[in-house]
Amino acid sequence: MSKKIVTAGFIVLLLFASLIALTQESDDFDPPAKNESALSETDKEAEYADDFLSASELERETPEWVKPARWFRSNSGGMALEEVPSRFSALRNEYALVVDFTAPEELPSSLLPYYEGSYFIEIRKLYEQGQEARTQWIFRDKNGTTRLIAAFSQSSDDEEKNNRNGFIEIFDENALLLSDYRFLDDAVINKTEYRYKDGIFISAHVFLREENESGGEFVEAYADFLRYNRSSFLRSVERVFYREGKISQADDSVLVAFPHNIVEAARNNFFISEKLYSYPEFFGDITAGENYRIVSATDERGRVLTQTLYDKEDNIIWFINNTWQGDRIVSTGKTQGGIEILAEYEYDSGGNRILERNFRNGILERLVITEGNKDIEQLYMNNAVVLQAVWEDGRKISETRIRN
Repeated sequence: MSKKIVTAGFIVLLLFASLIALTQESDDFDPPAKNESALSETDKEAEYADDFLSASELERETPEWVKPARWFRSNSGGMALEEVPSRFSALRNEYALVVDFTAPEELPSSLLPYYEGSYFIEIRKLYEQGQEARTQWIFRDKNGTTRLIAAFSQSSDDEEKNNRNGFIEIFDENALLLSDYRFLDDAVINKTEYRYKDGIFISAHVFLREENESGGEFVEAYADFLRYNRSSFLRSVERVFYREGKISQADDSVLVAFPHNIVEAARNNFFISEKLYSYPEFFGDITAGENYRIVSATDERGRVLTQTLYDKEDNIIWFINNTWQGDRIVSTGKTQGGIEILAEYEYDSGGNRILERNFRNGILERLVITEGNKDIEQLYMNNAVVLQAVWEDGRKISETRIRN
């Protein structure tokens, strides 16, 4: 009887052990896959995310601000005006913007040297009439700090690179701008390096790329040196030229590029933001010789009040004086060789310039009235209009000579 009990107990133990083994083996198998129709929206998003992220990205923790693609109604500048529920709804607008995150495999080759494995890649695409018009790339570290911003109107892998137009800006872990590259027409590339002391911006060095037998190099053209008062307000900027050439054209920025203005390009609601101040075309071309320097005096808001050009013997070549009203210049005058040139501006309630007057030695020579996308230009002689031209979107559409 006892032998039967022992035998029965032994059999029960064997069955129990077999059951445990089968249970452990079943854990090694994946559950049956759902068919496509049974996948929920959440399952589909997760399935897309697995395809979307590389293995290295899945191994690291993803911050909460890394989200699936979001679509917005936009304007020509790429501002996110209103979020819309779908791509289809967004592309029905004249301008649309999508904000998404992507994998390093999708980066253009020109950006690969700046990528680090810990970065998250945000991509923004601006669409015009349903067609992709411009692409912006933003590298962010795990804290969400912007480490690189790049935007191109053409493919950044364009073989000829003659039509590539855009920029690359590189930042440190404190969001301070370290350097930027500007890609212009006809394969022109400029580089600016920004330098700091104890976190304070002290100088910017501008280089122009020149081709040579070894493929090309950057040659320093000029540098801006900033001076502060004891309250840490900027009081002056000195620009030193290391080569001879033009320093201003009608569309060229001559105001020092402050890094905190450039950082605005990474704000969540903007595709790109950049503020430029140019000398009036009425001033004509302004040139500087080697070792010439411009000293710009500013107020506590960083607005340029005066600019003085000195030659290498410290003789004054010309002097410019600016008058501000809020954040707008209402007049700017240039004195050179006994000639005084003055430009006056008026603005509407929206801050748009609607009128410009140009004087030479106190005599009115030119008046420009702006109405939307149309400019009416009048040239004066002996205080009387002698020529009127009408411009639309920057193109002259009519010209009339006026007899008095």
